[in-house]
Amino acid sequence: MDTGIPYAKLENDKVFTALDAARVWGLKRNGWQVHATGGSQHVIGDTTYWWHGEERGGDPAKPFVIAQFTLSGWGFFEQGGTRYRIGAGEGFLAVVPSAHLYYLPAASPDWRFLWLDVWHPYAVSRLTGIRNRFGPKLSAPADSDVMCRMIAILQRLAFDQYPDDYALEEDLLRFVVQLERQMMQTRYPVASRDTLLREVRDLVHARFPHPLSVGEVARHYRKSRTRFSQIFKKTTGLAPAHFMETIRLAAAANRLESGNDKLEVIARAVGYRSATQFCKAFRKIYAFSPGAYRSYYVRKV
Repeated sequence: MDTGIPYAKLENDKVFTALDAARVWGLKRNGWQVHATGGSQHVIGDTTYWWHGEERGGDPAKPFVIAQFTLSGWGFFEQGGTRYRIGAGEGFLAVVPSAHLYYLPAASPDWRFLWLDVWHPYAVSRLTGIRNRFGPKLSAPADSDVMCRMIAILQRLAFDQYPDDYALEEDLLRFVVQLERQMMQTRYPVASRDTLLREVRDLVHARFPHPLSVGEVARHYRKSRTRFSQIFKKTTGLAPAHFMETIRLAAAANRLESGNDKLEVIARAVGYRSATQFCKAFRKIYAFSPGAYRSYYVRKV
């Protein structure tokens, strides 16, 4: 991966002071779609730095997203009645237009940051999903892949290094996916998450052909159903009932791929009362009926 200018050298580098508007003009000059633009800013003791998300224009039907990351100093981001302090190694996502506010407070001596304005519809949808799932505040360590990818995008924009708009689109989508991965790993540490998922998966398999309830799993951990569900969601980001059903359906999918058992047999084997109940649950997760799923794998063989 081309990481561009190292993060540590940005403090004294002037590359990222180019105006956002100049980048838009450069992209349009080449006849490309404006998937993203960005730059940097250093606000020093200026309490007039104040942006409201409903006063920046924008079309509610075609919103864009601001991804902003702090290099040094700090500022405030407010949304939904909550105020977030955004310091070094942190950032925020803001959908425009929407009711949010970010600014340099009088208590902060300065705020230096990078930003990326994202216009690509699919990327906007994914970033909005990240904000909705994890909240607007982001974790962005200096040595993270997210920062490397963002810096690479800004460098290539600054030096007009994109050969076509597909290259910018590809970099942008990689950035979005990496940000989602990083937020997932930050919020739900891999070791703890994987351990709990593996343990519950083994419990579900051990009870086949009988279905295992969340309450029974909670008792295994000597917790109430409510408390266990809270712990499971906090550790994994998933609802236990949904996860347990995906395990049952994955086991059913394996049987569909490798055998010719009737649907009623497979349904009973993974804990469903009937083929009808099984088919409804399977289609909801896999977007195929069990029969269509099996036919697909038969054709592949």
